[in-house]
Amino acid sequence: MRRLLLFSFCLLATGLLSVVQPQAAAAQCPGNLLANFSFEEGKYKGESVGTSLSSWLSVNWLPWAILGDQQLNREIEYFVVDGGILQEGYYRVHHGRYAQKFFSGYSTHHAGLYQRVRVTPGQRVTFSIWVQIATGQEELWSWGLPISDLAQAGNYRVWVGIDPYGATPPGFGALPPDTTVWSAPVIDRDTRMTDAEGHEYDGWVQLSVSTIAQSDYVTVYTKGQPEFPVKNNSSFWDAACLVASVPPPPTQAPTNTPTETPSVTDTPAATSTHVPSETPSPTDTPAPTDTPAPTQTPIPTESPTATASPTSTPTRAPSVTPSAEEPTGEPGETLGASSGDGAPLPTAEGGPAGQVTETSGSTSARWILFPSVLALVALAALLRVRQRSRR
Repeated sequence: MRRLLLFSFCLLATGLLSVVQPQAAAAQCPGNLLANFSFEEGKYKGESVGTSLSSWLSVNWLPWAILGDQQLNREIEYFVVDGGILQEGYYRVHHGRYAQKFFSGYSTHHAGLYQRVRVTPGQRVTFSIWVQIATGQEELWSWGLPISDLAQAGNYRVWVGIDPYGATPPGFGALPPDTTVWSAPVIDRDTRMTDAEGHEYDGWVQLSVSTIAQSDYVTVYTKGQPEFPVKNNSSFWDAACLVASVPPPPTQAPTNTPTETPSVTDTPAATSTHVPSETPSPTDTPAPTDTPAPTQTPIPTESPTATASPTSTPTRAPSVTPSAEEPTGEPGETLGASSGDGAPLPTAEGGPAGQVTETSGSTSARWILFPSVLALVALAALLRVRQRSRR
């Protein structure tokens, strides 16, 4: 009795939470583009869209499935779950009172739901929905709640998808278009959860997928596909959400910034500092080389005018030699260069006495000029030394 009361309390608590959750679902998905996103707005008979006579679907949602034999891809059945009347209460509902279920027994299936929605091309669209998987060969319970038999599970996998072109299957019994973008799959054993007290249960997980709209419409899909034909292969779907957002502009800003950086490369203006290269003006300093002006000191070279004194050398003496013609006289006369009393005879204008006096005069002139020449040479040398020291 105590266990039954506890189970009833758990169901009541779960039911209360589920009933108030439609508002929470809407708050968690602002801008939701889907119609009847929480499966609360009624249902219709599936036979009108090709399913079996016993199938029921939530309004605004359509079925798709592959039709096979009695064991593989068996015709799927759809059912709208009402947490208010189920034995397990709202355990099979995620938000509100209702959820959409599709299932097959002792068989596999490849099926799902879809809805087509108007959007703006170029928008990023994201579709998400919550799903719970129930599978296995045996019926197992944990603390009053049914759980999947994972030891003999159907390896049940679930996906969500978006067709960015808004395409739909040509009819019931056909697959979604190849252009559909699918999420990664989730398998039944990944949905097994444990509460704080260690009780196991089949958890709800949220699937999500995103892409860029390529048309005025996109189509969202759910998909369930067990691998093995065990006794129970079921999936429950609730709280769907589709939002669209304008994608960020193409990374133009980053690409533009590099192109703008060349402005920094314009710094070659700094390379204009070649102005220092104009410093060769200092190389104009060769102006000091103009100092050769002092080299005009070759004035001492004019001293050779003094050397011209040799021109006054008694070279004229040879011209006086014509006195030698006097030997035409007697030999005694040539020997008689002196008077009879031993005094020198007055010679002719170019006589030997004249020569002696002239040569003596020239040598004295040379001795006088020689120191001056030396002085000039020394002065020139001194000037050259000063020039070198200045350099």
